[in-house]
Amino acid sequence: MVRAGLVVAGLGFGLAGSSGCSLILDFSPGAVPVDAAPDAPYKQDECDYREPNNTPGEAMLFAPTDVGPAAICAGDPEDHDFYRFTVPAMTAKVSVRITFTNRDGDLDLRITNTAGMPLSRSSGVTDGEEVVCPGASPVCPALAAGDYLFEVLPGRPGAANRYDIKLTITPM
Repeated sequence: MVRAGLVVAGLGFGLAGSSGCSLILDFSPGAVPVDAAPDAPYKQDECDYREPNNTPGEAMLFAPTDVGPAAICAGDPEDHDFYRFTVPAMTAKVSVRITFTNRDGDLDLRITNTAGMPLSRSSGVTDGEEVVCPGASPVCPALAAGDYLFEVLPGRPGAANRYDIKLTITPM
């Protein structure tokens, strides 16, 4: 068996009584450690939160008491998470916020009606996205009583990340 190695010797650090140190690196097949799974910005249970919810037809009912954590996970096809929420009569404002660490993967947030007509989209590059209805930035109309969807999606192709959710419904 051939052992590949590298020896670095004679590195004195000026310590009293030391003459140097040696470093031996062993690159032989038997010395290769088993690597851990690659780090991901999410855990499997976050990927599985409220699944299946990958299409508007599978949108899971979401209440203001629900918070996650959830995740957009790497895969083919690209992961999207859809949630359905109900706006009661006499609602003054609705806010949907997702928080995440943008450097781990950019996510966007979209609000639609149940027919899939887009009402608003937040697509910044900060550590979260928020849509407030009615609101001006991003533009979102007041939401009449009824059901709506919000979608969490990759901000760029292949982006994956964990996120927390906050749905706030403010009565008049």
